[in-house]
Amino acid sequence: MSSAEKTVLITGANRGIGLGLTESFVKKGYKVIAAVRDLSKAPSIEGLTAVVKIDANEESDPEKAIKELKTKGVHHLDIVIANAGIGQNSQPVREASLESYDEHHRVNARSVLVLFQKAYPLLQKEGSKFIVISTGISQNGFQHFPNTGVYGSSKAAVNFITRQIHFEEPHLTTFMISPGWVDTDMGNRGATAAGLSEPPEKLSITLPQMVDLIEKSDRESRGGYMWNYDGEKWDW
Repeated sequence: MSSAEKTVLITGANRGIGLGLTESFVKKGYKVIAAVRDLSKAPSIEGLTAVVKIDANEESDPEKAIKELKTKGVHHLDIVIANAGIGQNSQPVREASLESYDEHHRVNARSVLVLFQKAYPLLQKEGSKFIVISTGISQNGFQHFPNTGVYGSSKAAVNFITRQIHFEEPHLTTFMISPGWVDTDMGNRGATAAGLSEPPEKLSITLPQMVDLIEKSDRESRGGYMWNYDGEKWDW
């Protein structure tokens, strides 16, 4: 199947990594559905198949978006990329508020579960892909990242959910990608919190490698694990 016959849905498509992925898949000829929190801030990209509203804080949004896509003739998704997320807490665990903890877990983990459940009826073809953009910070115990307990724990939770999907759905290719510590809004905030002038990596460098990884992956070679953007396997 050529890229022109494949449909990909990307959440958080209006900025940062999500915007970069959206632009890349459009250029490659995919039918691309951009999911954004606020339709007034939808990306202006020529060639988009559709733009739908999926706010990670709104549990009903994924179901509404899938119903909308069906009315537009989209009855199958080849790839879903769960990219939307937040990283707004840079406190030590002793100071972290439960409100912040709940928000990060709701947006970064719970919303991905809801997205998967509602998109699942459109992910029935053998080899369909459900990809989660995660972070190396979530690999707690292998390397310590200060003041990331709230964010990292939410990503560790979504990693576990993603791995469960891998085992439970043998027709799907499901895995996580660490996009690198790149120069997005979130990455820049993290760099400032860590006392750095800028993130150590550039999205312009990591993005093409992520796209290549997503395109060329299959269940046998990638399923169930987390991979760095360059294809290196992260320790579990």
